Amino acid sequence: MAIIEQRLGATDGWVKMPDGNLFYIMGFVDITGVPETAVVSYRGKARLIAPLVEAKVGDEVYLTLTNLGFPGRPDLDDSHTVHWHGFPNQIPLYDGVPEASVAVRVGRDFDYYYKPLDPGTYMYHCHFEPVEHIQMGMVGPLIARPRDYDPGVPALKTAYGSGTGTEFAREYFVFLTELDARAHEFMVLVQEYDWSEYRADYYLINGRAYPDTVKDNGDPSLPSQPFSARIKANTGDRVLLRFVNLGYQQHAIEIVGIPLHVAGVDAQRPVGLNGEDLSYGKNVLYVAPGQTYDVMFTAPAPGTYPLYNRNCHKNMNAGVAPGGMVSEVAVHPGTLPPQPGPNA
Repeated sequence: MAIIEQRLGATDGWVKMPDGNLFYIMGFVDITGVPETAVVSYRGKARLIAPLVEAKVGDEVYLTLTNLGFPGRPDLDDSHTVHWHGFPNQIPLYDGVPEASVAVRVGRDFDYYYKPLDPGTYMYHCHFEPVEHIQMGMVGPLIARPRDYDPGVPALKTAYGSGTGTEFAREYFVFLTELDARAHEFMVLVQEYDWSEYRADYYLINGRAYPDTVKDNGDPSLPSQPFSARIKANTGDRVLLRFVNLGYQQHAIEIVGIPLHVAGVDAQRPVGLNGEDLSYGKNVLYVAPGQTYDVMFTAPAPGTYPLYNRNCHKNMNAGVAPGGMVSEVAVHPGTLPPQPGPNA
């Protein structure tokens, strides 16, 4: 098995909604391999959502968290952690819950150690003042791949290992969050926010609201929101969708004209007492806060298939439609090249 080394910086930044409004965020930025003298240049460059972290079962993962501070709020000296949500961590020290482990102060580093044991879709977030820091944007996707995963061998390119029926040709994470405009505005204005009055104004997929959701990865108009939510496949491709909800509300997601097959829930395959396959079909997927789903479908005839939230008010931007949790599945007639990685 491999040794994985990754480094994240905790800092702040700004994101843009389709209506032109800018919102202050806290978040993570990938500083893996950045020279020590250049790390400071990443202050104020948080990403929503945070960089993908992935490893195979049995890998040894060394994840360094560096607290770069908040240039947008220099009066704040918040500590930060990395918590792998739902992950069976071996000891509390590396679990990221500050009451039982370590919180990283401004200007300091901490090295987390993980060894994945169970494949599936997880998430990570800061667990220091988590209600605030999660809403402010300190959230990211996490994939634990099966031990025998090999993207070059179709039978071994699976979500849960060979023989589990979870082979796929393409994969995408669908990361659901919300944004309460007042909470972010109060943070900039140095005002205390009453979190019992939480009310989302924007509903996001991969850190974007529609129509930005269908823009390409790395669109220059969205420098702090690098991940598209547009799903692409060739007819006949088996597609794996990794749903993550790190918002505070349940969401009901449907892809019009494409039935879904649930292959995993919270990084566990649905199996019976004797190992029988209990995976099941769904048309509408209800994703609770803190929950993940591994969902598969076979791409149908070429065309564009809408992906949207069945709660209509969540398909708006600050009350104006269309917007929010809307994207699309674009099916091509065999013209797409092989996918080099998740969401690519």
